[in-house]
Amino acid sequence: TTPQVVWHAVVAQVMPQLADTTIYRWEYNFRASTVLGAVGAGGIGFELIASLRVLDYAQVSAILICMLACVTLVDGLGAALRRGLK
Repeated sequence: TTPQVVWHAVVAQVMPQLADTTIYRWEYNFRASTVLGAVGAGGIGFELIASLRVLDYAQVSAILICMLACVTLVDGLGAALRRGLK
C-alpha cells in the first residue's frame, strides 16, 4: 500500500537527518536558555543575578558550576546520541 511505501522508502531515508537535526536543536535551545537565564530572563538566571546583587559569591559559584555541568552533560548526551545514529 502507499502508506507502507512512504514509511519504508521516504521516512527510513529521512529519519537519521531528522534525528540529528532534532538533537542539534535540543542542544542549541538548552544553551540559549542558559544564556538567556544568565542575562536575566528568569529561571536560574534570576537566582544568579540576585546572588550577585548581595555579593554571595559562594552561591554565584554554585549556580555557575551547576550551569556548566548541565550544559556539558547535554552536549555529551547529544554527542553520544549522534554517534549512535551513525
